[in-house]
Amino acid sequence: MARVQEISIQIGSLKELSGVIAAIRVMATAQMQQGERALDAVRNYTEIIRRAFAETAALVPEEREATAIQLPSRPGLVVFCSEHGFCGAFNEPLIRAAAAASQQEPNLRLLFVGSRGASRATEHDVRPYLTLTMATHIGGVAVAARRVAAELYRMFIAQTITSAEMLYMRETTANTTSLERLTLLPFETPPLAAHQTTAPPLVNMPPRRLRDELAVEYMFAMLEGAAMESFTSENAARFRTMQAAHENIDRKSAELNRLARRLRQEAVTAEILELIGGAEALKQQ
Repeated sequence: MARVQEISIQIGSLKELSGVIAAIRVMATAQMQQGERALDAVRNYTEIIRRAFAETAALVPEEREATAIQLPSRPGLVVFCSEHGFCGAFNEPLIRAAAAASQQEPNLRLLFVGSRGASRATEHDVRPYLTLTMATHIGGVAVAARRVAAELYRMFIAQTITSAEMLYMRETTANTTSLERLTLLPFETPPLAAHQTTAPPLVNMPPRRLRDELAVEYMFAMLEGAAMESFTSENAARFRTMQAAHENIDRKSAELNRLARRLRQEAVTAEILELIGGAEALKQQ
């Protein structure tokens, strides 16, 4: 019966673990749904800023390119990862892509957004130049994006980097993800849409100043969109990981319950056989 008691303890431990996994799964589901609802607003905001930037840039006369000192290429790459674990292999494609980019460009500065992702990267011998905190709730996504924008501007002004791109995971259909890579710096003026009106917009400030301010806002909008996509994809991955763990625990618990029942039945059978054997021995005396 000692074996049965040991199995009962294991079943109790699995029930406690199942409760923890269920709580993480519920939180991941709620954050994933919040991210999905916020994505439409962020995408609309980005598109509005993109159109305004394109229209304003068209008002600014073309500037002659001044002879500039050619600086050595020092690109930067922002990698949006997870802040915490329990999200399966979410960080792995990002780390592989960052490692490949580092091999192609020795002067690459890697900015990892997400402590867990940065920790996993060092385990794969990928060394982040800078690690920033990733959002752990929906209200922190814009804060994380502004933090990244501030660091990029600081590094760009200090000429620590001469260009910047970003990597992030995007949730697609059928519970799959895709790896996205976009250019942030230097700014590229987005083209005007084909259906764009030919009437110039009414502005109340110098077009060049407005263009520069919209460029800043456009980069932040792209960073916020990437951070929101990453946040949603991370929690979707965490939900799938917890769902698989829950199913695995249910399967393991069922196996242990069957084993416990079989051991109990064997113990009862052994006791009955002992009683029968004892009774036969008494008859023979």
